[in-house]
Amino acid sequence: MKVGKLLTTILAVSLALPMCACKPKSKDESKEPSSESSTEATSSESVTDTEPSTETSGPTEPTSGPTVPSAVTDESEDPLVIYGYEEDFSKEFADYLKDIDYEYIYVAPDQYVQELKSAFASEKKPDLFMMNAEALTNFTDSDYSIGIEQVGISSSDLSDQFEYTYKAAMTKDHSIKALAYDLSPTALIYNRKLADKYLGSAEPSQVTAKLSDWNSFMEQAREVSMNTEGAIKLLADRRQLGRLFWAGRNASWVKDGKVTVDADFDNFFSLQEKLFNDTLTLEFDEGSEEWTRAINDGQCVLFFGSLNKASKVIGYVPGHEEKEPDQSETTATGETSETTKPEETGWSIVPAPTASYDGGTWLMVASSCDRKATAAKVLKILTMDQTVMTDMAVKGRFVNSRTIMQKCAQDPNFASDFLAGQNPYVVLVAEAERIVIPDDQTVQKCAENEIHKLFDAYISGEIETMDEVKQQFIIGMEELLGLS
Repeated sequence: MKVGKLLTTILAVSLALPMCACKPKSKDESKEPSSESSTEATSSESVTDTEPSTETSGPTEPTSGPTVPSAVTDESEDPLVIYGYEEDFSKEFADYLKDIDYEYIYVAPDQYVQELKSAFASEKKPDLFMMNAEALTNFTDSDYSIGIEQVGISSSDLSDQFEYTYKAAMTKDHSIKALAYDLSPTALIYNRKLADKYLGSAEPSQVTAKLSDWNSFMEQAREVSMNTEGAIKLLADRRQLGRLFWAGRNASWVKDGKVTVDADFDNFFSLQEKLFNDTLTLEFDEGSEEWTRAINDGQCVLFFGSLNKASKVIGYVPGHEEKEPDQSETTATGETSETTKPEETGWSIVPAPTASYDGGTWLMVASSCDRKATAAKVLKILTMDQTVMTDMAVKGRFVNSRTIMQKCAQDPNFASDFLAGQNPYVVLVAEAERIVIPDDQTVQKCAENEIHKLFDAYISGEIETMDEVKQQFIIGMEELLGLS
């Protein structure tokens, strides 16, 4: 049986299951917090661990963490309170959580963190809450959340999840504070017509070879700008490289109690200085109207992003679409070789020089949670239930199951006409597997912030020499880390 047929069959079975007559209600309020309650109550219950099946190789179990209690129970019969910033959460997940008595409180994204913190002092305290990639570390290192082991989930339950997702939410004592249900691994997304004209080829295998590392990237940036007399750039935003450049670094900035500067520091400044001085990129802010317009108007060849970002920037729609059987085969770069060439649509996707992610959604158990058994059940449904996650993947989410996403990568029904016949998951699943989370994320983020601040001061002339840059970096970091 083809994998595409298998996914469709699983979906059909899940949709055929009896539906609960009472589902969570949905309200559309975009500015003020809104409350949505499910109406079917469930009794207090205990949760026992179930291990997800996996057919894949790779990491099988996270580093051992705190002890998991033998049994976890609910201490309240009130609805489970879930805070989040996804407006359609109740509508989208109604069928998956039909047996859960819960109340969903939506808060607009720009108000979310502030409202969430305030909720801990309110009568409507959270039991579970969503968290984005940007604020995940802060909430992991806070008293707002508790480890998943406290709700009865052990490290062995995570063997099928992508390693970076739980390491990103891991404390220094190996307590995992969040599980992700929606992932956003990043790739390099390029305009095929411009790549063919200025990189010499539009084919993913050829583009991958030309942009496989940062030195090669620099060479291509210079050639594109030179050959177009500056009219076309390789990239719209120089600063976007900063996030990707540091992704995967796991070397310590502190040795023997002292902050040190290594080759990565010099290489970053060299790369950024050349891009800036030679005007090899556009200087637009990522996500701005000018940045988006430059990508769509053909002012630059490529951008870095996840499928979620591609959806917002260039209108890509991910998901499963049943296709007629053909003679196509999917290659290692996601290309599809067919007897009939797919229609040219203008975009393709290849690995970035460094694996990274630009978003995602995690669920955290609140320290105020009094329905731990039910909270664990929700976490398991959205991050471990193979039937539920298959349905989510078919609808376009990058789910946290290595098994399911590898099946998607092998399924020709995920090949996209928008991407000239490529199956993007061939690239993105491999990228998700190789994402590295630094052992000390807080120190790494402090270092990146200091470096970007110092580089801006350096190119503006406020700081004149690299020796002074390094000295100020060491002083600033030691003050931040309490080492001075």
